[in-house]
Amino acid sequence: MTGKPAEKRCITYKASMMQGGAWTAGRPGSALDDAMAQARNALASGRFERVRVEQVFTDPSANRTVTTTVFEQAGTPQATSNLGVWGLLGMAVLLGIGAFFVTRFFLSGGLAS
Repeated sequence: MTGKPAEKRCITYKASMMQGGAWTAGRPGSALDDAMAQARNALASGRFERVRVEQVFTDPSANRTVTTTVFEQAGTPQATSNLGVWGLLGMAVLLGIGAFFVTRFFLSGGLAS
């Protein structure tokens, strides 16, 4: 085994945020606390679906990089409209009934009585 200097090895941490199904990496830093704070602030903003903090170990002398997820959390789901197929169908039925009564009113003489 060769005695390579360990000074070139480095450990960095980066926060990544998921928005719209795609991950966006934050700026890497040497402090885990900073990356955790960045991830928690992003999660608290409500703009991201998930956040994670990754530890990246790099050893250039061995040409090796190891990435480990140290924290991952899902955000609160975004509020979506509950107007689905059944809601649209109900509105169409109500509009059809309304159109029926308006047509019947006009065919029976309407306002010219």
